[in-house]
Amino acid sequence: MRNGAARASTNNESTETTSLLNANTANSTSNGQLAESYRTAVMSPSTAELFQQAGIPYSDTNDDTTANNEDDDEEQQPLTDDNDSTKQEQQPLPPGSRPPTVNEFYFSPDNPSVQRYYRFTSTALTPIAALHRRPQNPYDPNHAANNNNAGVTGLLRRSAVVPSHGTDATGDWILVSVGGRSGWARKQTPSQPHAGSFTPAPTFAATEGWMGNHAFLCHGKVMLGSDAPSLIFTNGLLLLGAFFHFWIVLPNLAVTVLHQQEQQQQQQGTSSETSPNGYTYTYDSSQHQNRFTSWLLLLSPNTMFWSSLVLFLLSWIFLWISACMDPGILPAVSSPIKAPIPNDGIPLGGPVGYRYCSTCNIFRPPRSKHCNSCNVCVSKFDHHCPWVGNCIGERNHRFFFVFLVSIAALTILVTACTVRLLLEAYYETAVFDENGVEQTTTGTTNNHNYGGGPWDAKELAAIAKRLWKAVRSMPFTVLFGSFTLLCAWSLVSLLCFHAMIISVAQTTNERVRGVYRYGGASNAADQGCWRNWIHAFWSKRPVSRLPLDFSDIVNVDYATLPESPWLGEETTLAASNSQSNMGGGANHHHPQPSSTRV
Repeated sequence: MRNGAARASTNNESTETTSLLNANTANSTSNGQLAESYRTAVMSPSTAELFQQAGIPYSDTNDDTTANNEDDDEEQQPLTDDNDSTKQEQQPLPPGSRPPTVNEFYFSPDNPSVQRYYRFTSTALTPIAALHRRPQNPYDPNHAANNNNAGVTGLLRRSAVVPSHGTDATGDWILVSVGGRSGWARKQTPSQPHAGSFTPAPTFAATEGWMGNHAFLCHGKVMLGSDAPSLIFTNGLLLLGAFFHFWIVLPNLAVTVLHQQEQQQQQQGTSSETSPNGYTYTYDSSQHQNRFTSWLLLLSPNTMFWSSLVLFLLSWIFLWISACMDPGILPAVSSPIKAPIPNDGIPLGGPVGYRYCSTCNIFRPPRSKHCNSCNVCVSKFDHHCPWVGNCIGERNHRFFFVFLVSIAALTILVTACTVRLLLEAYYETAVFDENGVEQTTTGTTNNHNYGGGPWDAKELAAIAKRLWKAVRSMPFTVLFGSFTLLCAWSLVSLLCFHAMIISVAQTTNERVRGVYRYGGASNAADQGCWRNWIHAFWSKRPVSRLPLDFSDIVNVDYATLPESPWLGEETTLAASNSQSNMGGGANHHHPQPSSTRV
């Protein structure tokens, strides 16, 4: 009995699909008529006679309170549930509710003209697919004239699954779309199996239908930006720096501090020597060991190790969060029908208005931008970071800022460790003159420095010679410290810049373009410094408009959905509006695919 209900629902969907694409026959069956037709199809008179012969009461009335209709109600219940779930899927996702499923994403109510999905496979014989302005029919007597006007609207250069919106009169050509670019492509047919490169895709992975330049890991469970190789390079650089710091710099620092403590215990007090020019030189043997006991006390090996470990883990974790999180992508609408103009009071154009993106076929909201690297529009676009490999936008900017704080503090800490090692080597290095007398810069005599005056030529020469000898004793540490110093300088500068734009509630894109400086527009998002910081880090993140998991596989039963000819934009919109007014929703004609996990 439930199989009969499923067949009735399938036939109803097929009927509604045909009525949607034919404007003259756009009529839908009401819920009461559908239930009545279902009862007539399933409960035939012969079935009623069988019930009476078996002694079971049977009635064909619609009274739900009658006990005679319990079996009938059980048969109708799945049909009612399916209808309610279909209506629920047809409703647009309210803000802050949940991310869409793969089913809702590829059969969105924002794109009601989608009929099927076709797969293009790039091979050595057909590396690209051309999308034509009109179908090419060599048997048409006007083929030569039509061929002159049939240009190429675009090229598909990689394997992908694209939506189709109808066929031509012959049924050999389909109208496909890639974002805002549409064209006619030849499909493979039983009569001409090698004529085209597009085949129906009743089953396709969710990653195959994604039109962005993103990279997927773990069969689609992890989505990275377009610069995924740069992210791998950033991870390698971070891990290599951590290896040098934990296995070379910190052990040397621990040995140096231990040696310093031993010298402090062995050598106490002062000693007097006579310099070559006759001055009496008083030398404190523990002075250079004790000069670090004030501000460098925090740079003990134990403190440095745990601080470095915490900062490294924070940097690595927030790097991957920023790279894997959806920055606020606005899904493209692959359709030959131009997106409708928003009617919410926000103006079109200008620095703070809607702008139409011809690549994605959407009106992107204010403060959004199309990223040419990822080939998607991003809400509240800040910038595309090649080190993270992803766009920085509305949903991941706060995590990117924490990553900047962590990595900047880590590079400063590593630089401080290398500087302390260099200073320790400097004060431990002995420099002798041509007479074999040790030259030092820590002695005093009659309130004058050694050499007869403050910072004279001999003094500077001794400092330079001593410093060069210390550098030569640890060349790798000096090079590593110089690199981390440059990284710390650039990261701190970038961190200060992002702190500044957070304080004024702007994005990097807006700041660089001078939207509020030269555009003459006021920043409605600026609520004051403290409120801007609170909103940036403690406000609720918008819900992603993408599925949480692209590892799902979409299964569509095309046997219940015959293809219809493309009747034009106006006819399709009229049929879609008629279907919406009858309560079916803009997406009621879509098949309901099932999703399975890879």
